[in-house]
Amino acid sequence: MSNDGKSYTHYVVLNEVVLGEARIIEKVSDWISLAFVKLRVSGPKPSTCFAFVKNQSLVPKIEN
Repeated sequence: MSNDGKSYTHYVVLNEVVLGEARIIEKVSDWISLAFVKLRVSGPKPSTCFAFVKNQSLVPKIEN
């Protein structure tokens, strides 16, 4: 996990594949949230952006 990894509280998951990490900024509705997202599918460097994410795609990180 990176040094800023603690700021990301959720994984972004689609079809049982972790696409990246997210920090929820605001829950917009029961269906979507606005989040700061770091995606790993963009190539060698992670892509970071703000995005609307389906709540069902956000899986909380659990500390070991």
